[in-house]
Amino acid sequence: MKLGMIMTMLGMGAVLAACDCCPQGEAKALSQDKELRAVMDNFTQNEVPAATPLVEKREVELIRLVSLVTQQSGALLQEEVATALAQGLAPEEILEAIYQCAPYTGFPRTVDAVEIARSVFKAKNVKVDENRGTVTAQSRLEAGADAQGTLFGQTFRDMAKNGKDGMPTINYFLASNCFGDYYTRKGLDLNTRELLTMAILVNLGTEPQLKAHIGANLKIRTAEYVEQAIYNCLPYCGYPRTLNALRLLKEAVAETKVAEPAEAKAGATTSAVNETVAKNMPGKDWSVFPVGKPNDAYAKYFVGKSYLDMISKEQVGVGNVTFEPACRNNWHIHHAKKGGGQILIATAGRGYYQEWGKPAVELKPGDVVNIPAGVKHWHGAAPDSWFQHLAIEVPGDGTSNEWLEPVSDEDYGKLK
Repeated sequence: MKLGMIMTMLGMGAVLAACDCCPQGEAKALSQDKELRAVMDNFTQNEVPAATPLVEKREVELIRLVSLVTQQSGALLQEEVATALAQGLAPEEILEAIYQCAPYTGFPRTVDAVEIARSVFKAKNVKVDENRGTVTAQSRLEAGADAQGTLFGQTFRDMAKNGKDGMPTINYFLASNCFGDYYTRKGLDLNTRELLTMAILVNLGTEPQLKAHIGANLKIRTAEYVEQAIYNCLPYCGYPRTLNALRLLKEAVAETKVAEPAEAKAGATTSAVNETVAKNMPGKDWSVFPVGKPNDAYAKYFVGKSYLDMISKEQVGVGNVTFEPACRNNWHIHHAKKGGGQILIATAGRGYYQEWGKPAVELKPGDVVNIPAGVKHWHGAAPDSWFQHLAIEVPGDGTSNEWLEPVSDEDYGKLK
């Protein structure tokens, strides 16, 4: 047996014995040192989240995952994978976050991390969609250059037009492998991958590359959001690298002149999101309705990422809701003493609607769902498709919404 395989097996054995999600035992990492565990849990679970309210819970979990992969922390990574599943992240999202580390940390760390994640999935009997790649040997260069160009400018698209033989070797590898093999995969959208790349580089402390990816994130998110994302790396990479990252953020903000009115920032964010949606949906003009802004106000009632654009706030409230693939809202009930309820009109993509005790119903553009008051239900995207619908509030007396438990991964996993 090769030495590398022996070491991997020994490391995995230690991790399995330390994690509460595995049949080998219930002890958590650092369980023998309660004081350090208490300090770590307080800082990671209380203080940092309280100081970074802008960063969505889903993205916090993903940042933690890539940070632990980068820092090669097997025991803590296995705990975090179990936590991410409990928080509603799909196994495909978890694996894709780990995959995203490969071009920056190298294969050894990534392969070990994938094995750790899959051990959790196996222990919890979690099924994974294994068909997430979207490129071929012939298309990976062009697709990668397109993703690279979206984030960093047209120059990268133009460079790839000359083909492999007309490009410097490192530029070919960056376009075809770094971006083509990873940024184009299903499971995470382009903007999320770029955020995770920044987090990986914060953990690595590679300043020239980090500054470039901070700049790319500033085209998608506000400077405050980027700053808070960096703070979520702090418990894993320490203060020196965090301080260096914050300095680079300050420099990037000054150089790109992103200190603009909040409305302009929101517009830039929405534009970037729309571009990402268009790239991932069949057909460029996939919907006549705009995606809107991140649905932060209701994020705690959703598994995955959604966006909201209120088309009408007068007479009858009409909201345009966009769901990323696998995103769905929790079970909920629209209450009313008289009238009330909700009407859904599917406008783009593919999704599902389900009432309590009944099978889920597939929704495609043009489908209409009438939801009476008092009916427990959920709605959201299919696992492999963006989805958009209009949500119309039916007027009534004494109306209110009651948000309930998330749709279980087991039930959602049965959908196609």
